[in-house]
Amino acid sequence: MKKTWLFLIIIMITGFASTVSGNGRAMPVIIDVRTNMEYAMGHLEGAINIPHDEIGRKIGSFVQDKSQKIYVYCRTGRRSKIAKESLEKLGYNNVVDLRTLKDAANSLSSKIVQ
Repeated sequence: MKKTWLFLIIIMITGFASTVSGNGRAMPVIIDVRTNMEYAMGHLEGAINIPHDEIGRKIGSFVQDKSQKIYVYCRTGRRSKIAKESLEKLGYNNVVDLRTLKDAANSLSSKIVQ
């Protein structure tokens, strides 16, 4: 139980740290919408993990500005499409579906970490 809470706290801190640049402007947020287990096996550096079926409930904890750029990705592109649609229904208007982890890494020139 302690490990789960620690893992969630680390994810939240990482997410908050990655949302503001040195000049105070909002940076894009990268969200891995796969399961926690998939995320733990490898994800984009700096990505936060919010499973696609929880994104509507949890996004407000990470992104308050609905115009902030949000990138989403998953394993095949199916869940990232669902997550993008969910976010847009909530009023987020700058959401980019990067489809797969590999596509996201290529698009953002980011490395995959564990």
